[in-house]
Amino acid sequence: MNSGIENTQHPSIIYYDSDYPSEKYSKYKNNFDEIVISQGLSNDVEKYNNLAKQFGSNVLELCCGTGRVAIPLAENGNDVTAVDFSSTLLQQFQNKIKQLNNKISNRLKIINQDVTKLSLEKKDYDLIICAFNSLLCIPDFELQQKTLINAAKHIRTKGLLALDLMNPLVLSIAGDETPIPFFTRKNPHNGNIYTRFAARSKMMIDQKQKLYGWYDEIEDDGSVKRQNYEVYWRPVFRYEIQLMLEKAGFKIDKIYGGHLDETYTETSGKLFIQAVKL
Repeated sequence: MNSGIENTQHPSIIYYDSDYPSEKYSKYKNNFDEIVISQGLSNDVEKYNNLAKQFGSNVLELCCGTGRVAIPLAENGNDVTAVDFSSTLLQQFQNKIKQLNNKISNRLKIINQDVTKLSLEKKDYDLIICAFNSLLCIPDFELQQKTLINAAKHIRTKGLLALDLMNPLVLSIAGDETPIPFFTRKNPHNGNIYTRFAARSKMMIDQKQKLYGWYDEIEDDGSVKRQNYEVYWRPVFRYEIQLMLEKAGFKIDKIYGGHLDETYTETSGKLFIQAVKL
């Protein structure tokens, strides 16, 4: 996560592990529902593990959150450096690491940095991952470009950058009229049932959209606690990201419409990019 949110009480922080649940590690297994699968969170870890087998086991994950991707990569024998802006999410990540055996935890290195200003000692990673729309959550063109340039500074020649982006062609540029129920799940911290209501604004001149709505959580006494939220993202288009990658020193190797190597079309849910460092 790199949208600049550090408020520990922001709903995007509180509900992070249930908004983006892990099929293997979610405390409440029913949180991994059909919406999660339709969003494309069911096959990405396997995809990244396969890429690590092909390109090498020294992996850098940008915007790692609480370790949904990094932990299973380490379990599969990869050495993973995981970077995120949010110290709160990284603390949750650290708590998960404490429950792992030493063989796995020793393969994980957590770093609290802003990826738009990334500066690590190691500069020759085999594989860099920016999973599930994380680049889009940096809602500024120049900062997105800086992130790609920074990635290029930390990867070996012929190493691979994997970008998981939403296909902007399936988005409504006009936005939504009002937030509607998106899903109902359990709060990962207390087990309370909540419903997330979500909407997108009209796409702005700088290509940003506001993502907004609220969370309605049922308290122990039956009352409903409502928490409003708004964040911004900036979708990128297929040839736009190609030019951005070329400027950073990458060449697109493959483009897919999903994690199962589906053909990319205008109706694909994903714009999954594999780019090689020149």
